[in-house]
Amino acid sequence: MNGSKRVRYGDVEGFLDDLPPSTNRYTYEGKEKFEEIARLEYHRLEHSLRNPQSEPLDNSDISEYFVIIIDPASFRRDFSLKLNVGVRQFYNSTLQVLILRMTLPEHSEVAGIFHDAVMEALRPMGLNKAAIHRYGGASINVGGGNTKQPDWGWGPRRRPRGVANRPSVVLEASLSGPEAKLRNDAMMWVDPTRGEASMAITIKVNRQKPMITIQTWEWDSDSQRPHVTQSCVIEKTGDNITVSKHALTIPFNLLLGRPPSIPRETDIRLQKQDLVEIGTGVWDMQGL
Repeated sequence: MNGSKRVRYGDVEGFLDDLPPSTNRYTYEGKEKFEEIARLEYHRLEHSLRNPQSEPLDNSDISEYFVIIIDPASFRRDFSLKLNVGVRQFYNSTLQVLILRMTLPEHSEVAGIFHDAVMEALRPMGLNKAAIHRYGGASINVGGGNTKQPDWGWGPRRRPRGVANRPSVVLEASLSGPEAKLRNDAMMWVDPTRGEASMAITIKVNRQKPMITIQTWEWDSDSQRPHVTQSCVIEKTGDNITVSKHALTIPFNLLLGRPPSIPRETDIRLQKQDLVEIGTGVWDMQGL
């Protein structure tokens, strides 16, 4: 597949090129065999992350991903229901390539804390879970017969008639994957012809020291390109935690798909303490 023409940043060859060389590839041989492979890959990743001394000094090649070659009919038949393994999926039906990223406890922790902070900010506006759809792990059509599952996502429950339910803001987190992969995910999500999200939030967790980088992405209609709109680094040195930028803002209109209608409806602003809690929750789980 490396000889395929690279069409643009979002095509699957570009996606595969961003994966670490250690990413294993398999041919689909049934659901039972797949789940066996997934468990094997998960244990391999967990061992590598929990026992860094067993890896080379430069262990940047550790991969959260594995790849399955699978035809569209088998994918629709076997992957339409919940699997017995924790993975996030990206499927390209044209190339018949399924890329899976294993979900570790740190992924769930950072998504859960971030979601709680967003919902807490919405509560004073009179908006609760009844107003917001959650899209954690939901399979979203991203154009061309392809589907992808974000780590998390939010969108309004009420949409104009005829407008499909899909996340308006998505969150993608990475523990050991390449930054280019995380960046390309964000670029795909905010592309109006693909992910159709108004904002993408990327969270890069450093696995070797207590540092988390958060960026927000939006589509620039003038340049017709995605771009970073905010960047924040949360870092701990000894007992001191620093946050390079706060507050982190999610514009109300981007999340709800409409402008504020009453004075108490405002942009969501995650303050320094919210961001510190995201960091400490993940670092506690990492043992850092």
